[in-house]
Amino acid sequence: MNPDTPDEVEIGYSSSRMLPLVALAATMTLLCASVAFDWFGNGGIGRYHALAGYAGLFGFGAATSRLIWLLSAAKAPVLLIGRYGIRDLRVANEFILWDSIAEVSACEYHRRKFIVLKVTPALEQQLFTAKAMQAMLHANTAMGLGGIAIGAGGLIADFDRLFDACTAYHRVAKRAGAAREQKDIAPEPRNSCVA
Repeated sequence: MNPDTPDEVEIGYSSSRMLPLVALAATMTLLCASVAFDWFGNGGIGRYHALAGYAGLFGFGAATSRLIWLLSAAKAPVLLIGRYGIRDLRVANEFILWDSIAEVSACEYHRRKFIVLKVTPALEQQLFTAKAMQAMLHANTAMGLGGIAIGAGGLIADFDRLFDACTAYHRVAKRAGAAREQKDIAPEPRNSCVA
């Protein structure tokens, strides 16, 4: 292992990046509630507008609750990058070994940058047996991400730092794997007996 890379990097949510999202979601929840319950009108709201207000109240209320829960859990790490692999608790609880990752690349979709981990076919079959995981993989493929996508949204680390860490650990793991293979392939020394 390279002495310059630490054993493990733990990255959590950033409170300063999450607060504006919580404020926006709460504002939208209140706006939808005002439409649904006709707080500022004289009772002349239509059924369509009331239905849209209730739908928005439910959707934005759920989003606000989730963001507040994430903000309370901001101290705990959600992305673990280590010498043996990577684990993104936002996506799944699975630990993915670097040996099972064929390539680490960057991709941009609608002005958002993602790190794309292209996994080996064997790991893909193992990981994506559940319907939810298959749906996530198909959605990533439809967006042109061709693998497991990891975003830096809401995290303490920005995209560049996250991408540099992933590529560094992947490169070191691949070098260590190649060295192990060379050691396994190397011919055994002959015993030289002098008669």
